Amino acid sequence: MLFDWKNLNLKKTVNRLVDLVENHIGSNEKEAHKAANEFTHGFATPDMYKGANNIRLRGALKQYKSVFDIPSGLYETYADFGDLPNGLSNTSSIIQLRIERGLGNRKQIWLTEGYNGTLWYYTMHTDSNSYNPEGWTRLPRIEEVWRGTAKNVNDIITFNQHMTHFKTMRVWYELDDGDAWICNEFEANKSFVLRAYDIFNGSVGANFFEIGVTKNANNKMTVARNKGIGIDGKETTSNLRIRMIEGVA
Repeated sequence: MLFDWKNLNLKKTVNRLVDLVENHIGSNEKEAHKAANEFTHGFATPDMYKGANNIRLRGALKQYKSVFDIPSGLYETYADFGDLPNGLSNTSSIIQLRIERGLGNRKQIWLTEGYNGTLWYYTMHTDSNSYNPEGWTRLPRIEEVWRGTAKNVNDIITFNQHMTHFKTMRVWYELDDGDAWICNEFEANKSFVLRAYDIFNGSVGANFFEIGVTKNANNKMTVARNKGIGIDGKETTSNLRIRMIEGVA
């Protein structure tokens, strides 16, 4: 006997079976997990599915008065809580939250400012005997943006990204008579002057050095001067040179 699919009207049923197979348990956040009710045991809600797969839940969390009341999970929400770090609270700003819960009231919170990527950390359930600092801790993001040798006038320093991405920059420099690099920190994306002195130069007195670096663009600077002067007021050769620059976000 031959089956006439049209007369049997099975197309709708077959399509539904295919849909169930394609959206079996564990396949996606819409069909994989249904809330339990009197007709089915269910497994997990779509939100639980997203959290298990490290997908941030997007939207407002107005039902929580404090950021510390939010349950464990991953979130992308608005900075409309009054207990955020560094005056961050702003109803139009986006933040990302990763909240983990331990035993008792222990909880760890990682917060990322959506606009500039600044990272913050908070650990709860600490006391005076804890090794953890209390309150919000800013986690600096440090990236090497330039490495080389810059010492002569008109030497160009070209960064591997715009310095507008950073709050400060760490300038590592050296002197001929030293074994270790020295670090000074300046406001990012601004011209700066680096000063050093040398009293162990093999002769009586001391030498003072100054190297001035001028910003040309968001990703470029130029050595404008590099001078040395002795304690007697006479010019001397400057052995000051910049070797590496890091951006600190």
